[in-house]
Amino acid sequence: MLNILAQILAQILAQILAQFDSQLFFAFSGNPSVLCFMKIIYIPLDDRPCNVDYPQWIARLQPSIELLVPPLEILGRKKQPAIVDELWHWLTSVICPDTIVILSIEMLIYGGLVPSRLHYLPLSTLQDRLEKIRQLLLRYPTLTILASNLIMRCPTYNSSEEEPDYYEQWGADLFRWGWLNDRGQRSLLTDQERSEQDALNTGLPESILRDYCDRREKNLAVNQSVIELVKQGVIQFLSIPQDDAAPYGFTAMDQGVILAKIQSDRLTDSIHLYPGADEVGCTLLARAYLMGNTDSKSGILKFYPLYANSRAETLIPRYEDRPLRQSIEAHIRAVGGELVSDSGAADIILALNTPGSVMQESWEQDQKDSTYSTQRNLSTFVTQIKDFLTQEKTIAFADIAFSNGGETECIQCLDRAGILDRLLAYGGWNTCCNSLGTVLATATLAWRSEQTAEITFNLIYHLLEDWLYQAIVRQELVQQYLPSLGVSYYDFGDQNETIARETEQRLRHYWQALILHSFRAWHIHSLEIYHPWGRMFEVGMHLKLRLGLSKNTT
Repeated sequence: MLNILAQILAQILAQILAQFDSQLFFAFSGNPSVLCFMKIIYIPLDDRPCNVDYPQWIARLQPSIELLVPPLEILGRKKQPAIVDELWHWLTSVICPDTIVILSIEMLIYGGLVPSRLHYLPLSTLQDRLEKIRQLLLRYPTLTILASNLIMRCPTYNSSEEEPDYYEQWGADLFRWGWLNDRGQRSLLTDQERSEQDALNTGLPESILRDYCDRREKNLAVNQSVIELVKQGVIQFLSIPQDDAAPYGFTAMDQGVILAKIQSDRLTDSIHLYPGADEVGCTLLARAYLMGNTDSKSGILKFYPLYANSRAETLIPRYEDRPLRQSIEAHIRAVGGELVSDSGAADIILALNTPGSVMQESWEQDQKDSTYSTQRNLSTFVTQIKDFLTQEKTIAFADIAFSNGGETECIQCLDRAGILDRLLAYGGWNTCCNSLGTVLATATLAWRSEQTAEITFNLIYHLLEDWLYQAIVRQELVQQYLPSLGVSYYDFGDQNETIARETEQRLRHYWQALILHSFRAWHIHSLEIYHPWGRMFEVGMHLKLRLGLSKNTT
């Protein structure tokens, strides 16, 4: 009886405290004295919210986790590399025996994701920095080190936004040169492609091609050295997410070299290569949690895929290089889970809002390809989710019908059915695999979590960003609002604060106008918007929620 009363009082206290600060979530179960704490040190890929904030919010789903992240001021910003020496100093100052360490090779070696595409560092410097990882393990033999290391991407278009300056004029030609060179090495060139290759060999400035290829060679050498660290047992698990993949070209050629080394060294269990990038911190956090969870009852987390369109398994999503089914399996394995074919054996139902036979961008939802209707039925899909919830199954929802944003029609169907706020996790941002990795990681830590307010926070945050911002608000601002200010997608001039305020107002408006049946006990208390890299592509949000009679605020 006393135990029951204690639990009731704890729940009441949690609700009261949540009214004061939604970012402080409290839940008690059993005897707090038996709670085991897991210390995880996390070095992110770069300084954006998806790499810095998402993992921290996911970690809060489990009170047993203490996640340490470096100060933002030493992480660099976009093309400005991190202060690598200070980053290493911070890492060595907080590390201790039996810690789990999640390392971004890009951050520790080059100073971040974008600097890895721009640097002029000699290979000797890169290798010296890499050697420091071995020294960590020599100093603390009981460390568990998980790492990520991307294969350098090669965009198909002209833009120097995240590439060298010359990519503004020569980016598409560099991509095409790599594509044709790769096909030529595979004896696949047509006569027309040979003519195009000859023209590119003549037209591409030799200095630009040499600079680009030299950097790729250095980065590939680092990729191979990191694999050696796995082979030697320094790194226990390595994730190689493939950013903006294509079937041919520079990236595909590098991928072939890396895959061959992984296979020859028999490291396929310790090194996973799959499409993705900015979700990798979340993925490795989930894997670290499952590795460090001493609760033997947990076992391997089992996921059952529920598709809005089962034929979408064979679809190759935009910006990726393989069928959807292969990516789903890869991401589940990366977090440490298992894909099962029997829903009854599953711990979590992975609901996948998939397209028909064509995947479009989220801002094209008013001009959907006909297969969005002919090859799937949203009503049936939502009913299946509702049935699973009736069976007390937990649902993680990957909104991947479109790239770069969630689907409004589907969200409204879930809302009308009264099940949107019953999801365990939601994600629909950027690429298909960015969404998959984030949803799976969130679900992994949310499963059996009693941090209900934290689960709600993650749901609402991602609905605001992944759906409302990416699919609706961003496009409205780009088409209607930015031109009125005389600014552009990548250049806000002196209008940062003005754009942030307008973004906030539109997000609040659409949240109140479109979410009518869910999250009735929650409302947005405060919402502060910022654009971390001064562009429209991504958004940052300082969000606070309040428990109350209505989710709407003035």
